[in-house]
Amino acid sequence: MRVRREFHRLKIGDRLTIRRASEADFPAWADLLTRLHPAIPASEFTADIAWWKASGDPFACFFAEAEEAIVGFIDARVRGYVEGAPGGRAAFVEDLWVDEAHRRSGIAAALLDAVERWACDLGLAWLGSDTVPENTASQRWHLAHGFSELERLVVYGKSLDQKPNE
Repeated sequence: MRVRREFHRLKIGDRLTIRRASEADFPAWADLLTRLHPAIPASEFTADIAWWKASGDPFACFFAEAEEAIVGFIDARVRGYVEGAPGGRAAFVEDLWVDEAHRRSGIAAALLDAVERWACDLGLAWLGSDTVPENTASQRWHLAHGFSELERLVVYGKSLDQKPNE
């Protein structure tokens, strides 16, 4: 895997900081997730983050901060299976978001660099990610940052709620 060791030159200058979120940041992280997924309440994300923490599996969230405001974030976790990963366990980017006013400035790439370093520090050799088929901008971004498209799939599911005896 190609890992970039230096951050890209950012249009917003030296005022950008990339830092790993601490447990004290979990409420802010949940609020940021609602910007990416507005139909889901922050309370559901709070529960998801608590589950990740309780699971014992490695996970990380990194914030991009400019002028003391969070302008982007990325979160990733280690999964037992990731499409295309040799040997099973791999890091997976779950969410990536940059405030609209700061897009196309290199922040997403800097956040990706932080996750790549985190995954390498864990001894992982693969990083996966995904996007919905209609998000062509995300697809172009992934390809430009070293990802390869591996597959397209349609996911199905159904409830297994107990049905009344007939």
